[in-house]
Amino acid sequence: MKRAGLIIFLISQVIFCHSQTLENRSGVKQFNISKKGMDIKKANEENNASAKVTAPVKVINKYSIDIISPSSDNLTIANDKVILQACIKATTPINRIFIYRNGSFVDGFMSNKIIQKGDCSFMVDEPIPLKLGINDIKIEILSSNDTISKSITVEYSFYAARNYALLIGNQKYDDPEIPELEEPVNDATEMYNILTKEYNFDPEYVILLKNATKAEIIGNLHQLRSKITPTDNLLIFYAGHGFWDEGMGVGYWLPKDAAKNNPVNWIPNTDLTNYIEAIKTKHTLLIADACFSGGIFKTRSAFSATYAIEMLYQLNSRKAITSGTLTVVPDRSVFFQYLLKNLRENTNVYLSAEELFSKMRMAIINNSENVPQFGTIQNVGDEGGDFIFIRRRK
Repeated sequence: MKRAGLIIFLISQVIFCHSQTLENRSGVKQFNISKKGMDIKKANEENNASAKVTAPVKVINKYSIDIISPSSDNLTIANDKVILQACIKATTPINRIFIYRNGSFVDGFMSNKIIQKGDCSFMVDEPIPLKLGINDIKIEILSSNDTISKSITVEYSFYAARNYALLIGNQKYDDPEIPELEEPVNDATEMYNILTKEYNFDPEYVILLKNATKAEIIGNLHQLRSKITPTDNLLIFYAGHGFWDEGMGVGYWLPKDAAKNNPVNWIPNTDLTNYIEAIKTKHTLLIADACFSGGIFKTRSAFSATYAIEMLYQLNSRKAITSGTLTVVPDRSVFFQYLLKNLRENTNVYLSAEELFSKMRMAIINNSENVPQFGTIQNVGDEGGDFIFIRRRK
């Protein structure tokens, strides 16, 4: 029995020692694997750090186009030019800058002309001609490896201009020696109605004077001088008595307070032309239905060649249409009858003053003893353009 117990004890000791050996071997193996993984991870981290240090830095080119003028997109103006101002900023050299209007080249700058100005790598400051209608204006920047652009839309429209009118109808006079007339007030009123209802004249810009004194006429001309801008237009209509002083070579309008034997309140044509020169409009048209109204012309021009409406509008004009030359005209005006008729029957959106005159001229000659006149008022700023009557939009 003792012998059997001893054998069992020895066997258990062998088993215990063997299990300890396996446990020790297992621990060593796991430790070795864990250490190897840490070494690989550390090596990867070192390689990544090295890669970050040695990789080249990619340069990002930055450009910006800040359009200063026009100050807003989708702008509508009455001028055939717009000042384009833009601040261009760039982090690398610019090779070229191009400006286009509706896809067509307008202007450009090569690298030797692109000079730093303040905070801007280049400052665009150029007048851009416009075509009637929508103009898409684009600034394009070209560098060695990039192209950017920015666009703005500007509409050039005759409707954007303000059309002023001073309409004068004088038929009653303070001096009993000056005969009264019957039609001028009605004619001026009819002119007011057709301009404000059928053409592009807003009532707030149209002045209607009935039986006006010299002070009222001159005072309104003086006020218009301070209101009207160089992109606005002015129509002056006068119906009433006129007088031609043969000895002085001067024509006059006779306002309500005129006296037959005292010219102090007469309005000489020289005063009218001085105001027409001083009022800086785009276009001024004088229509005078009065005796001796042709005296407004220092010289008279025959019909000029027909130009496109856009060209006529671009050039400044100072024109006049009168009911006669240096002759007496009747109170019941055939001139005004055909003036009004042609304005009413006109179906074109744009009607130049010269075209209007050409339509009414022969009818007036055939139905009266007067020869109406159309021409340039000399030495007051005419550049060959013409006044354009613009139909109201429906």
